[in-house]
Amino acid sequence: MKKFLYLCGMMLFCTDIMAQIDLNDQNWDWDNSFIEEFNTSQSWNSTTWFSSPNQVWKAYMDNKITHGNGSEHQIFQYDHSLFDVANGEMRFVAEYDTVGIMNHQYALPNVLHGNYPNVYGQTDGLLYFSGAIQALRTFRYGYFEIRCKIPVHHGAFPAFWLHSSSGTPGNSFYASLDIFEYGWSITVPWGENPTPPEIGSKRCYTCGIHFNNTTNHSGNEDKFGKAYPIIPSWCSDLDNFHTFSCEWMPDHVVWYFDGVEMNRYDDPAHIPNRNLTLRANYGIDNYYTYGGLWTGPGEMLIDYIRVYQLIWDCTTDEVITCQSDLNGFEYAVKKSISITSTLGEPVVSSSDKKTFRVTDSFVVTGPFTVNNGAEFTVIKQLCPPDE
Repeated sequence: MKKFLYLCGMMLFCTDIMAQIDLNDQNWDWDNSFIEEFNTSQSWNSTTWFSSPNQVWKAYMDNKITHGNGSEHQIFQYDHSLFDVANGEMRFVAEYDTVGIMNHQYALPNVLHGNYPNVYGQTDGLLYFSGAIQALRTFRYGYFEIRCKIPVHHGAFPAFWLHSSSGTPGNSFYASLDIFEYGWSITVPWGENPTPPEIGSKRCYTCGIHFNNTTNHSGNEDKFGKAYPIIPSWCSDLDNFHTFSCEWMPDHVVWYFDGVEMNRYDDPAHIPNRNLTLRANYGIDNYYTYGGLWTGPGEMLIDYIRVYQLIWDCTTDEVITCQSDLNGFEYAVKKSISITSTLGEPVVSSSDKKTFRVTDSFVVTGPFTVNNGAEFTVIKQLCPPDE
């Protein structure tokens, strides 16, 4: 029987209801997913900087005041990361300090910034307060999505990314996965982008991997899968709400913008393979003086952050012999799946959607029917090294 698909009044548009992972795919651990809608009452504990009462987030502090070293000019503060429960948003507010940040009321770590000690004011160029958050749990592989509205002024350096908790760029065992970054350095002819759009473009961002998995590394950090996507022509500029997401797996990373695949990298040797910390931040980079000093204020708004992870069962060889085996299948990434049909013919009904994930093989040796209209998918999936 032929299957016909009619497209009536087809129209291209950008929407945040598009999903990059199939919500009917039962291999994802929906029960233990990490979902933050920013619509429940939260505040910061000023001692620990943890979100209260749930302790899901930390206002970014760690042992540094920026995640760069001499290339950023903000101090992340908890009172510039605002839980806007009324609007269901996290608000990062960047604010210029007109007299230079010196002897500030908050206790800040005594570390070097560039070549200067942590004394604020004339020498170190830390002229802005801004906001950032990091999850208090770490992640290893999964699907990561943010819906946000980002600042696109000169000097703006917003980002959503994962990174290793130890090490710094260029050092041993450092890893980060940039789901998105924006900055003027990707739009200017003398910047990092080999094919830059017009200066200050609101339609280009960057994504990619920084990964070094050796003990004796020196020089610049290793970059893999680096891309500079131009958003689709039918989408509004980046200073509107959009979704940025990626699927990070042992053998591939895929980046999406509003449900459209924008970049892919498939070399397992250069894909991070350890637990990483999830972070969103509004930085201020060296372009804050381009065309005149940017004095703000500015905002980055986050509607939600969502993380889903697969269920791994990579040592199991699953056998389906009848309809009840098919209906009661315990979904996870399996080593192999065999359909032998020794006790009756399994049938996938026309209204059903099934996805099987295997590391080695999917074999059918007996009668098996997938009715017209059903959605049936088999995905070959590399498991984590220790699964």
